[in-house]
Amino acid sequence: MKSMILSLVVLLFFCSVTLAEENTTSAVTVTDDLGRAVSVAETPARIVSLSPSNTEILFALGLGDRVVGATKYCNYPPLMKEQKDSGKIEVVGGYADPDIERILTLHPDLVLAGQKHSNGAVPLLDKEGIATFVVYPNNLSSIILSIEKIGKITGKEAEASELGSRMEARIRTASDKVSSLPKTRVLYIVWHDPVRTAGAGTFEDEIIEKAGGMNIFHDLSGYAQVDPEAIAVRNPEVIIACSGMGTGADKPLQWAETERGLNQTDARKNARIYQAEGDLITRTGPRIVDGLEMFAKFIHPEAF
Repeated sequence: MKSMILSLVVLLFFCSVTLAEENTTSAVTVTDDLGRAVSVAETPARIVSLSPSNTEILFALGLGDRVVGATKYCNYPPLMKEQKDSGKIEVVGGYADPDIERILTLHPDLVLAGQKHSNGAVPLLDKEGIATFVVYPNNLSSIILSIEKIGKITGKEAEASELGSRMEARIRTASDKVSSLPKTRVLYIVWHDPVRTAGAGTFEDEIIEKAGGMNIFHDLSGYAQVDPEAIAVRNPEVIIACSGMGTGADKPLQWAETERGLNQTDARKNARIYQAEGDLITRTGPRIVDGLEMFAKFIHPEAF
């Protein structure tokens, strides 16, 4: 009898240790792009996305059925409209002004935020005990790294690794096609009033370089304001205007095509002014590779 009791005690002890180990190993902690250690106790089943790029990453990883909330600007994949209309995905406001109360009513296990939310939504959600992961990449490699981090915290590591590998292969292919061609002087217009361009430290600057171009404002940092006189002096051979939003979608392109100060640029003389689809070049998700391929075709159409 004593032997049986002892055996039972030992068995119970090992069972409790095993359960404790399982509970410990089920928790996942990942460092976000603000350097915060974010933990989830188990695989998130209810996810809210506060940016279009994060939403695109979630769907690309096969997590669309776990998304319960997204911004009004989250419009890709096309399935998003149906999901919003049916109420399966709740609209939680805009990118700059997410509705915290509405987010809380969705009882999310995980919220994917952006750098814009670091001083607003993030501390508010932290206070409520909601796991909030900030994604803020600024170049192609960090975009892929962010996808891998999201894959880890959502239980989709294999899918994220595969997606990252496909993106890297496409980036290499596009770059290889133009690598031996002469560098073309490129102006990228983020917005026209005032005129803003992308300088060093932006992923657009890196994309121009990988697409076989030379950013004429690489010597500036971040998203800098420039004027037509400075553009004319640097004489771009190609001008790429980002599409705007709503009724202003074509205004940057129209400015590039009609601004008198650009009349003597090679881009204007040779009719090499193009419009880039904003969603492809401004969202730091999987489709950024589509943006790179788009730029490469604008800059070196002879390679495609």
